[in-house]
Amino acid sequence: MFIPLCRDATDGIVLLLLGPTQCAKSIIFHEIVPILKNSFQDKRPGAIPIVDLQIETVSEGRTKPKWIGIELLKALNHPIYKHIGSFEENEHYFPSKGRDESTIRIALKEAFTNRFTRRTCLDEAHLLTRTKDPELRAAILESIKSTCAIDRSLIACGGYEMAYKGLFESAHFCGRVISFDFGHYSVSSPDDIKSWARILKTYSSKLDLKPKSLLLDEAINLLHWNNGTVGLLDKHLWSCSIQAKARHQPIDKTILRACAPPEKERKAVAEDIRKGKEALQPSSQFAVPPASQPPQKKDQPDVSKDGHKQGTPPFQRKPNRNVAVEIVLHDDD
Repeated sequence: MFIPLCRDATDGIVLLLLGPTQCAKSIIFHEIVPILKNSFQDKRPGAIPIVDLQIETVSEGRTKPKWIGIELLKALNHPIYKHIGSFEENEHYFPSKGRDESTIRIALKEAFTNRFTRRTCLDEAHLLTRTKDPELRAAILESIKSTCAIDRSLIACGGYEMAYKGLFESAHFCGRVISFDFGHYSVSSPDDIKSWARILKTYSSKLDLKPKSLLLDEAINLLHWNNGTVGLLDKHLWSCSIQAKARHQPIDKTILRACAPPEKERKAVAEDIRKGKEALQPSSQFAVPPASQPPQKKDQPDVSKDGHKQGTPPFQRKPNRNVAVEIVLHDDD
């Protein structure tokens, strides 16, 4: 579903594929790029309809808007950042002067237009929001918002971390986003259990197991240990096969359980999944507040128990009433 949508998507939106670690997001990403390049072939001179980039951290475990802009300009073969030669060559090209983010954004906008770019594909997109500074997160999201416009769209793949760390802090960005939860196999879903069993049968046909039904016998445990993620299952079974070969024996229950992921790793992945699911929870209920009723005009004023109008001072309601204390005036003259 996701791959055809990337090809047929309306321009100006962001298609975001999110999921837990090791769930094959990058594999899907690398399948999407060549499909899009075959679908969007442009014979115009200098046309680059599809641009792809893998996000990387450049300092303190996070990326920067300037780095993203420069890398995209390189991918678009922009003249001021075109790579010529290598560092050990005498005629290696260096930019003649430093350029700030504003200059890079202007150049990037012009490059997208003049290269007739239709799709920008970003992998490891969760690294975009990996910072504690909300202003920096917003700046990074704003910098990549230029990759989608009325004539192009952005396709990004990343971990759940992007969903619960910054994605929804920028209304201008998340308002363009259509999120797809690649998800994991859950023990609470009968369909997921059946699919998980089919995966284990495939692995069973390739591995030396004792008994041959070992993986199916331990299906629920394997799903729990690996958080229902095929990539983590593959890592687990690869570790089992290495241990079994070292001992010159087939994989048995002892090896299978000994090679299970550490509990802290399992909990960390499970927590990431929980936060991601919570952040992507759809708004299934729409609470429409009732229309405010205008105040109704009263035909008659409120009357107190003694038959007088409410809201007036006591002496106005009964000006001739007897005073509580008799006042006597004396004339000493």
